[in-house]
Amino acid sequence: MVRTVFSAVLGGAVLAGALLAAPMAPAARAADVIAFSVSGTTNPFYAAMARGVRDEAKVLGYDALVLDAQNNIAKQISDVEDALTKNVKALLINGVDDGAIRLAKMALAKGIPVMALQRDLGAGNVVLGEQLVHWYAKTLGGRESKILILTGTPGAASAEDRTKGINATLPKYPNIKVLAVQTGFYDRAKSVGVAENLLQRHPDAEAILCQNDEMAIGALAAARAQNRSVKITGMDANPDAVKAVEAGQLYMTIALPPYDIGRVGVQFAQKKLTGQAVPERHIMDVTFLTKDNVASFKR
Repeated sequence: MVRTVFSAVLGGAVLAGALLAAPMAPAARAADVIAFSVSGTTNPFYAAMARGVRDEAKVLGYDALVLDAQNNIAKQISDVEDALTKNVKALLINGVDDGAIRLAKMALAKGIPVMALQRDLGAGNVVLGEQLVHWYAKTLGGRESKILILTGTPGAASAEDRTKGINATLPKYPNIKVLAVQTGFYDRAKSVGVAENLLQRHPDAEAILCQNDEMAIGALAAARAQNRSVKITGMDANPDAVKAVEAGQLYMTIALPPYDIGRVGVQFAQKKLTGQAVPERHIMDVTFLTKDNVASFKR
């Protein structure tokens, strides 16, 4: 198990908050609303995060306004701009990309505290990229390995940070040869075609390191279609990925706690609203799930 940043705003697990601190607001009333703008709920990871927000808001006596940006920054901007006219008390945001920074600034200008969930607005997932490479290198025992890398949506803070962490760590392991890097847009369907092309071009690839589970499942489908045996890793521990790890189909997935990220985000917002201190960045544990330990993983 390793620890990764969760920015207060929450992220990667980050929960980050220095830039995002706002003036103290009155204590919550039953009708107070906390808005959560999530990048897209078709991804099970972010759907679980939204459930965590809804459930914890109910426990703490808030109404939760969940806004699905459908992975479209223009929609996210429009949704949040509209929400900020409705007297929301706090804004939780899982940004589609760096364009979400303006939304945080807009909320702060209105005295509304902001918590960035998982995709920190300017920091965050670098540790995940670093630890992925360290983990894979450890499995090699020093022998050479040729790999492919599928990155997330260009411009998304989590994708940029994970790539930054990967790129910073790879030079430490000259035995790992990167044959190609290409985006799968964090999307299962899109990553199938991407992985198919990469596998055809690189028959000597031993592994595909993916920056989320949706791409890992897509890469798995591509490998099966070509009857290729490759080691495929993901991130998020989505239900399909966990089942694939159990079946020995996926090599590894990194277990992040999306439901708890949502819950803690609401808890931090509540603390801010009632005048309590919150950390600038909160750290949450992650686990590398393999066939050896997946049976003990608690969903």
